[in-house]
Amino acid sequence: MRGLPALFALTACAAACAPNAQAATTLDDAAMRQRVAPAIVLVIVEDGYGSGFVLNAQSHVATNHHVVANARRIVARQGDRTAPASVLWSSPRLDLAVLQLHGDAWDELRPLPLALSTPAPLLDVIAVGFPSAANVVTAAVAPTYNEGNVGRVVGGTWGLGPLRIVQHSADINPGTSGGPLIDVCGRVVGVNTGGPGVSVSAAPGGPRLQAPSGVFWASFIGELAAALDAQSIPYDAAADACETAPATAPATNWFGIALLATALAIVALLFAFASFRRNVAVAAVRVRDGLSRRVPAARPEPAGVGANHARRIRIGRGRNVDVALPSKQVSRLHAELEVAAPTDPTEPRHILRDRNSTNGTRVFRNGRWQRIRTEPVQPTDRVQFADFETTVAELLRRAPPRHASGAGAHAAEQRDMGDRLAGPVKRNPGTGEVMPKPEGER
Repeated sequence: MRGLPALFALTACAAACAPNAQAATTLDDAAMRQRVAPAIVLVIVEDGYGSGFVLNAQSHVATNHHVVANARRIVARQGDRTAPASVLWSSPRLDLAVLQLHGDAWDELRPLPLALSTPAPLLDVIAVGFPSAANVVTAAVAPTYNEGNVGRVVGGTWGLGPLRIVQHSADINPGTSGGPLIDVCGRVVGVNTGGPGVSVSAAPGGPRLQAPSGVFWASFIGELAAALDAQSIPYDAAADACETAPATAPATNWFGIALLATALAIVALLFAFASFRRNVAVAAVRVRDGLSRRVPAARPEPAGVGANHARRIRIGRGRNVDVALPSKQVSRLHAELEVAAPTDPTEPRHILRDRNSTNGTRVFRNGRWQRIRTEPVQPTDRVQFADFETTVAELLRRAPPRHASGAGAHAAEQRDMGDRLAGPVKRNPGTGEVMPKPEGER
């Protein structure tokens, strides 16, 4: 019954904590644009432009290093708003950079969370940015969204050092560089760097592979996060998984709660029943052990009884046992060892029986202790009563002789019986006495 409070506490946690344990869920098209658009920035330099995305409320923007490398003037634009920007940090090896936007025109910028877990193959992704070809035919400064999926994440290099690169199939074009590669939950998984025509190698100085049509590259967002940590630049980390199916409405599942409550009630009843059975068994053992102290010991078997009758050695910690064991874990009448004459008098048979002890009787078999009820044993076998370990030969040594007439009879014989039975033994067919078998005798 002691486990029931923890069980009900677990039930309460399952009901109360389940909503907090849910993974991020996919966004529909309208929700995706509503989340992503306020975070995308057009990065304009003297001889071109690229894309970027907001990292935090301090107006820090991530983009590619090659977009702003050697730029004397950088301007960020979103919709009708523009503001100057400067390079806060840049890495040619990772082809990543962080800009600082200046001015007070960026109050409505919304940072995008960074998904730090490695994206799995076939994960649906969207490349967001400002492709130059699209902006030629329209004056509107609005990002485009191109869908695809992750092919794999590989270790490679842009030519200056190793990094993790996301291979994907979402179209990116000149002008899209520096824009985010996002999953369908609206979290950034990479920074788009290049497509067909951009070469990648597996190691610095190694052979370079030019991406074929339909293959696009992005720096894994974990590379940027590590650099941000080193520069103490804040960002929003998303460690939860992205569900691939749309989330259901957050309605209470009463049927599930009722089913869980029913299952827990059944488990509680099973716990209670098992505890009740154990308490009854323990009480019965205590009553039996208490009565055993009041019942006079059985009279010794008189001389002349046939050798085929079994001899029983009672084992425990009560006053009326034949072998008393010095352990409080042992029941008053814990077990009985039966020594009987078998069909073949040269091989004595010993049967060990547990007498419904509280902590059990065990025999060492095949390299491990096995709990037993009734088990044939040999003098050399190791046995265990609760936490007390001995051998069958030692029990025979400590037990009174078969025809004892009083305490201390045949004491000298009992002291060396264990040693005599440690090797091959045989039984005298006339007296039933167990004795060592001479070497070479069958």
